[in-house]
Amino acid sequence: MRDDENAQIHILEMLTLFWLFFMTAAFLITVHVPDEASISVDAEMQFAGEDAINLGLATPALESDYDSRLAELLAAGESDAACELVQNYLASGVEANCWLAKDSGTSQPYGEVATPGSGTVNSHGLVVVDGHLWTISLDLWERGS
Repeated sequence: MRDDENAQIHILEMLTLFWLFFMTAAFLITVHVPDEASISVDAEMQFAGEDAINLGLATPALESDYDSRLAELLAAGESDAACELVQNYLASGVEANCWLAKDSGTSQPYGEVATPGSGTVNSHGLVVVDGHLWTISLDLWERGS
């Protein structure tokens, strides 16, 4: 008779474990976990920022012997115009705040400054102008997000 009681207890244990696993699985299926943001969108925005900086560096200077229009504007101290030049080269659907730092100085926002509606991605570029190292940083986000 003792063997029958042990068998019944084991059966009850197995039924309880089965029920526990079944309810756990049912709970996990009903929990809605949001998907991670695609890293391809972040990479696309980062490349858009790098392209905008590179296009600014590829634009020929207007009235001087500098390598690019961007270098010319930075040398003349026209920081807002330099940032607006880069911001104008951004792909459609992407907005950015432009930050400039000279040598080891603190970055300051220039050009058109806006408040991002979502998370941002950063792109950076370096430009040497008259022996000074300029850091150009773009905080990029999708327009309308």
